[in-house]
Amino acid sequence: MRYLLLLALVGCASGTPVVRWTTTGVGLNERIELSGSGNGNYVSTLNGVEDRNERVILSGAQIDELDELLRSHGACELRHEPDYKPGPEEGQTTLELAFPDQKCKVVLSNTEWQRGRAQAISETMRSMRPFKMPPGRVQQ
Repeated sequence: MRYLLLLALVGCASGTPVVRWTTTGVGLNERIELSGSGNGNYVSTLNGVEDRNERVILSGAQIDELDELLRSHGACELRHEPDYKPGPEEGQTTLELAFPDQKCKVVLSNTEWQRGRAQAISETMRSMRPFKMPPGRVQQ
């Protein structure tokens, strides 16, 4: 019960996500969620066990820039390539947008996110993953 209450409090504190980027693959899953205020979260799991759960914070201007980048690259118009057949081990990534004037859910294989208009979006979202400090180093 305490766990559910904690999840409810975290959900209320972070605000409704305007961007959710979820990558699934063999053994590794990652999710980045960002609210309109710029507050966000990065969660990764390895073989079903949470590996990292860290805050991601962007400024309001950065959220506006992200909104424009997603719009200018036609994020909501991206579609699965019918001729592309993902391998059995290939994961997929889902982009969900909930900006006031840009709402959609796009699911593509991980390889498709590395091509064409999708590539800049993928690179931008992956760049938001927090750095993992080597053992013994302290983040300044």
